[in-house]
Amino acid sequence: MCIESQWYSLNLEDFESFEANNSLRFRSTDRLITFQASDLIRELYSRNPKVNLPIIIDLESFDKQMSQEGKEFREYKNWKVLNFLKHHQIIDSGFELNFDNFKLVLQHLAVLYLKLIENDVSEKNRFENVEITINKLIHERQIKGVRINKEIAEKKCVEIDKEIYRIKNILQLQYNIFAPENEKQQKTYLNSKGYTIFESLLYTFKTRRNDDLICEYFYDLLRNKQDIESLLYIISRWGGEQRTYPRYLGFGTITSRIILREPSLQNLRKVNRDVIVPDLGMKLLYIDYSQFEAGILASLSDDENMIALYNSDIYKDLAKSVLGDESKRDDAKIIFYRYMYGDKSLDLQAKSYFHKFRKLENYRKSIALEIFQNKKIGTLNGNFRCPKDDDEEIIWSLSHKIQATASLIYKNALLQVYNNFFRGVEFLIPMHDGTLYQINEIEYDKIRKEIENIYIEEFKKACPKINPRVRSNELFQ
Repeated sequence: MCIESQWYSLNLEDFESFEANNSLRFRSTDRLITFQASDLIRELYSRNPKVNLPIIIDLESFDKQMSQEGKEFREYKNWKVLNFLKHHQIIDSGFELNFDNFKLVLQHLAVLYLKLIENDVSEKNRFENVEITINKLIHERQIKGVRINKEIAEKKCVEIDKEIYRIKNILQLQYNIFAPENEKQQKTYLNSKGYTIFESLLYTFKTRRNDDLICEYFYDLLRNKQDIESLLYIISRWGGEQRTYPRYLGFGTITSRIILREPSLQNLRKVNRDVIVPDLGMKLLYIDYSQFEAGILASLSDDENMIALYNSDIYKDLAKSVLGDESKRDDAKIIFYRYMYGDKSLDLQAKSYFHKFRKLENYRKSIALEIFQNKKIGTLNGNFRCPKDDDEEIIWSLSHKIQATASLIYKNALLQVYNNFFRGVEFLIPMHDGTLYQINEIEYDKIRKEIENIYIEEFKKACPKINPRVRSNELFQ
C-alpha cells in the first residue's frame, strides 16, 4: 500500500517481514496484492517504461470473485479497502486508517486474502487458471493506454452538455421533476409507477423507455451523463494529448465482467466511440458474439425449438411474436433479458411466448432447484454467487448462470487470442460480448479470420448444441 508517496509491503509468508519498499523492483513471477493496483502500475511504468509487470492482484476484483455475493447484500455501496475489512468483520465500524495502524491494516488484509482464497476450491482454480492471466492482459493494456482523438472528444463534450441541459429542462418544467439527476428522485418515480428495479436504475429505465416517456428522458439523461464523464476524463486526466489510461478491473461484476473506469470507455454510446482511434500502422477490429446470452440459454436448456431459432434470429422471432414487428429487435432483447432476470411484470403475451419452450421452462425450474439445494449457482469453472440465508425467492439465479457462462466463454476467447498472437494483435477494450482490438495493417485480413475462428471455437466448447456466430467490423460500433 502507498501512503503519502511511500510504498509499504508485508510478506504473506512472514507477517513480521514488513518494510518500506520504495525501490519497487520485482520479477515478473512476483505476486503483488494491493487495493491500489492502478497507482502501482502507473508508478512502475513511470520508473521504467519498458517494465515487465509482476503479477498484480486487485483486491476489489478478488473480493467480488471470492466472496460470491452481489452488491445488494452489502451495506457499503462503493468498494473501499476499509469497507472491505468492515464487511468481513475484520475491523469495527469506528476504525480509521492512520500512520499508527497501517501495518495492522496490511496484516488484516493478508489474513482476509488467505482466508478467501481457500474458501472455494473451484474459485481458487479459476483464479489461478483464468483470472491471473486476464490480469496480466488488462494490466499490460493499462500501461500502454488507448489512443484517442482529443479534438473530437472536446467537440462532443460541448454537444452532450447542451443535450443534458435540454433533457433536464423538460423533466423540470413539463413534469415537475426538479432534481432529475438525484438518484432518490429517480427511484421515487419508478416506485410510483410500480416498476421493479433490477440490475440498475439505468437498465430499469432502458427496459421501460418505450412505453414510458419519462423513463426515456431519464435513460437519455443517464446515458449522456455517462458519456460526458468519460469524455471529460479523456481530455482532462493524465495521459497527455493522444492517449487515455483507464483503470481495468478483471472481475468487475459478480458475473466476472471486465470493467473499465476513469474513463468508462465501454459505456460510450456508438455515436461517441469515434474518439477512439488506432495507433499508427494499425487498424481497429471490433468482434462480438451474435445473440450471445440467447445462444447460451438455448444450448444449456437443450430446447430444440430455441436452438433452431438461434440459427435464424431469436430476437427477431420474439419481436414478431410479442411486439408484432420483427424490426423491433432491440426492444425484444430487453424483453428477453427481463425474462432471464425473472421480472414478473412481463405482460401475458411475453410470458406466453417463453412458456411454449418446454425444455427452457424445465431448465429454469432446475436452476431454481439447484440454487435451493446447493445454496449457490455458477458455471463449470467457478464464478459462483450465493444467496442470503433469508432469501425466499432467487429471481436472479438463471440470469447469473447465463451471464457468468457468457463471461467465462468471453475470457477464454480473450486468453486464446492473447496466447496465439504475441505480435500484430493488441487488445484494447472489452465489451459485454465483444472486444476492440487493433491489428497490424499488413496482416489484418488473415488475423481477423483467425480471431473470428477462436471466438467461435470457445463458444462452441461451452455450448455444443448450437452453431455459434460472430460479427467483426473495422469500426467500433
